[in-house]
Amino acid sequence: AVVSTQSTGYHGEGNDADKNECSRKDMRCWYKDNTVWVTPPHFSIPAGEKFCFCEDSRNNTFTCERRISAELSLEDRFSDFLHCHFSSGYSEFYDLHTDPFQMKNSWGDLSEELRYELMDRLDTGLKCRGLEECSVLNKGLEGRLNEIV
Repeated sequence: AVVSTQSTGYHGEGNDADKNECSRKDMRCWYKDNTVWVTPPHFSIPAGEKFCFCEDSRNNTFTCERRISAELSLEDRFSDFLHCHFSSGYSEFYDLHTDPFQMKNSWGDLSEELRYELMDRLDTGLKCRGLEECSVLNKGLEGRLNEIV
């Protein structure tokens, strides 16, 4: 069976200290005015006016595991899933067989043992290097996770 497990992460940006009245602690903010609208849609900001724009924040830091199996099975919710954990402590789990548009976060429906297993997998995925170390993520997952459920 061909299985692909991918780990990814993102470290949110933010400021430590206020640089102007627009800045917010732990957020990346700056002023914008009409000079930023080069392509449509153009926004009508009165001449000389500006507004505060915040693009990112530190609590947008996350780590995810996306798993896809070539032998997708509707009975096996762990052959196609997305699991993400945010630095704020918030987690998400989506069974992409039954919820391909990620409308229902089913993290709270998982057993505590399963949540620990998934968090351990995220940690392993971030620390492993190379095929030999990382291949453990693709071995026996269905059996282990389906037993826990």
